[in-house]
Amino acid sequence: MSLALRIALLLVFLLAGGLMLLLASASASSSALDDIYPWLIGASIAVALVMAGLAIGVVIRVWRRFRQGAFGTRIMVRLAIAFALIGVVPVALVSFVSAQFLARTIDSWFSHGVNVALESGVSLGRTSLDGLQSEAMTKARRLAIALEDLPGSQMISAIEKVIDGREGVDVLVLTGSGSVVASRSAQLTTLVPELPPPEALSRARAARQYVAVEPTQGNRDRGLQVRAIAMSARMTALGEETRFVQWIEQVPIALTRNLEALNDGVRDYEQLALGKQGLRKLYGITLLLTLLLAFFGALLSAVLLSGWLAGPLRQLERATKAVASGDYRPLRYDPKSNDELNVLVGSFNEMTAQLNEAREIAQRSRLRLEESNLFLQQVLGHLSAGVMIMDSQWRLMDFNASAERILAYELGPEKLRPLSLVPVLGSCSEQLTRGLQDREDIQFQHETFQENGTALTLLVSGSRLPGKAPQYVVIFDDIGELLSAQRSRDFAEMARRLAHEIKNPLTPIQLSAERMERRLLDRLGPEDAELVGRSTRTIVNQVMALKAMVDEFRNYARLPAPNPQPVELGRLLQEIQTLYGGDKRIQWPSANSDCWVSVDRAQAIQVVHNLIQNAQDAIIEQPEGNIRLMLETVSSTKPGQMGLASKKIRLAVIDNGPGISLEARAKLFEPYFTSKTKGSGLGLAIVKKIVEENHGRVSLVNRTEVWPGDVSGAVAFVEFAKLENASDNSAVIAENQSRHG
Repeated sequence: MSLALRIALLLVFLLAGGLMLLLASASASSSALDDIYPWLIGASIAVALVMAGLAIGVVIRVWRRFRQGAFGTRIMVRLAIAFALIGVVPVALVSFVSAQFLARTIDSWFSHGVNVALESGVSLGRTSLDGLQSEAMTKARRLAIALEDLPGSQMISAIEKVIDGREGVDVLVLTGSGSVVASRSAQLTTLVPELPPPEALSRARAARQYVAVEPTQGNRDRGLQVRAIAMSARMTALGEETRFVQWIEQVPIALTRNLEALNDGVRDYEQLALGKQGLRKLYGITLLLTLLLAFFGALLSAVLLSGWLAGPLRQLERATKAVASGDYRPLRYDPKSNDELNVLVGSFNEMTAQLNEAREIAQRSRLRLEESNLFLQQVLGHLSAGVMIMDSQWRLMDFNASAERILAYELGPEKLRPLSLVPVLGSCSEQLTRGLQDREDIQFQHETFQENGTALTLLVSGSRLPGKAPQYVVIFDDIGELLSAQRSRDFAEMARRLAHEIKNPLTPIQLSAERMERRLLDRLGPEDAELVGRSTRTIVNQVMALKAMVDEFRNYARLPAPNPQPVELGRLLQEIQTLYGGDKRIQWPSANSDCWVSVDRAQAIQVVHNLIQNAQDAIIEQPEGNIRLMLETVSSTKPGQMGLASKKIRLAVIDNGPGISLEARAKLFEPYFTSKTKGSGLGLAIVKKIVEENHGRVSLVNRTEVWPGDVSGAVAFVEFAKLENASDNSAVIAENQSRHG
């Protein structure tokens, strides 16, 4: 709820409270606020309407939020209803009881007993006054009779005798013309009592007497007095003389006051009796306005109080949602008090702060773990050796890319399968499991075959990882090329030594045989001379063959270091094509000027010649034999490079010969191995050595392995990394072309 609305509600509450106090005061009898009572009623109605509007607006707002399912509105509605009932029900009961009490009280005010009591009081007062009047009239007549025959000088004593010491009695004797004959005053300061009014004398002359109760003349505080006038006649010498005797006696002060109170009460009672219904309405309106103000005030107070109580709960709800979504930052909440709910919010803030700190620590740990895992994955991905992780049951859990490359098999579907069922490595599973039962690691050499029949020589290492449920790591690497390189190196060293040892005696043997032929041919007979000549030629031919073989050994052992330079293989093949122009069985690739590689030019020419010669030897006995050269750009992904591809230039030499047998596949590139009837078996070994020293790759497979369903034959692939920015190599190419003619 906004601050302006709260201030407005506070002002309305204060105004309503003030109006309720003023109404309570104005409802009392003889209140000073009687004149402004209608204004108070109007102001109270206006304030009640304002509070009703505010209450309705607040209730509608809360109801909308309740319909929308906003958090906290349900408990807010329940609390508001509970607080409103707690505040309204007692006020309603008190108002109802008050209304009933006032109705019965007002009825009791105007009951028959009250009327009888008031009438009896009035009659009693009137009787008391009548008695005083009768007594005063009797005294006046008696005095008049007593004074009829007395002269004026004796009247005073006669008056005192009649008064007989009574206080508060004034006596005045008048003639018919109004002359004072005698007087007696109760006040020492007054010599002559007050004269009767002309009206009183007229009435006394007419009725021969007059009596009345009247206020004391000149001093209202003295109360009432009884005036009695008696008329008498006296016979004189002149005739009959009329006299008036006035008797004035003060009514007792207590009686006067009681009579005045009785008159006031009767007058008020008569006024109340006339406004009985209006009085009921007056108190009814006052109670109704009080009830309305209390009801709306209680309702607004209940909503405000429930909103104040639900505020921390909404803060907790937002905080729990934030925590559920992963936001552990503490609430930005400034409590206005230190009650239990705000203490709960503060405790929640402390908890979320601790959770945030713990999450940050866990996040840092997770990042470090991810970095470690990423580093480990990169290390495993860049390893040339295959790595496989097995669980305690020797089931495959994880592996690196090199494992699939070495085994030439997709290991993804093999996850959670026992090692014994994994292709290629299944044959050594028993040796691994048995070896790691009592030891923590094991290493051995294992020879097997890939799915395509290619022979593999693996160096297998197994280790047991510590833990409650031990896991195993199996590391293997294809050491076939390593063994082949080792054999090539050993053969090269042996060939170098043999060439040195063999070539030295060959020349003397050849010279000696030729010398023997020259010396003995002339001395022997025809038959012996023919034998010597044939033997000598045999010795010389065999020596020449040995020299050729020694030269090949020397060339393999002393292959010069490559001198890499930018070479465009398409142009190089066009140059080589001129050397085979007469052979129609060779199909050369079309011109391609974007096959730049960095190789030794002379060695590259030697590689092409050897591969073509090997293909020619394969189709020598086939009339329909042919050779096809292909040059293309391919993409190659290195193990552990996360899908990063590099471009390569691939040269393919394809023949339709008999192909490669399974027995010969593992030894194709080994020195001194050949399946032909002639040759030293060093051609492919020299090709492999040249290609590898120029950072390339060579392979020899059957055509059906590359193109299933194709005819028989073999394919030799040679791959070199492609050079980018071919335009930068034009100067180098021009120099090479000028140097090589």
